[in-house]
Amino acid sequence: MATDKRFTIEVRSSYEGFWRYNVAMTCGCFDSEGRRTGFATASSQLAEVGANRSESPAGAHDRRIELHTDPCAAFDCFLYVIPHTLPADNDIAATRTFPLEVVVRADGRTLRRERYAINPWSGASIELRSEEESSQPAVYQ
Repeated sequence: MATDKRFTIEVRSSYEGFWRYNVAMTCGCFDSEGRRTGFATASSQLAEVGANRSESPAGAHDRRIELHTDPCAAFDCFLYVIPHTLPADNDIAATRTFPLEVVVRADGRTLRRERYAINPWSGASIELRSEEESSQPAVYQ
């Protein structure tokens, strides 16, 4: 029987163009029998989709987004990285992916740290589950 924990999911990137992306997380929380007991969300929206900003908005550097759950036995979280301003370079072939780091903690203890390669043109949709040791290798979008 799983014991209830307070989970934290942290998303961050060292990519200097990370300001071009909004981030949204939705998370279902479950008891040890798989019944949903709660729901948590977190987001960081820097601009409307299609804004095509020419420069970073104030406070966009060193951005970190965190989602916190109420005590639960497990979670299923969806992470969305959504471009609001496309890359400045129009050469799609020359545009490289950028790193996104996701850290999952339970009651302050790090369970796992994963790194994803994000396509700068399309962003990403990533499903995260609470298993302490991920049953799947890190997915690269």
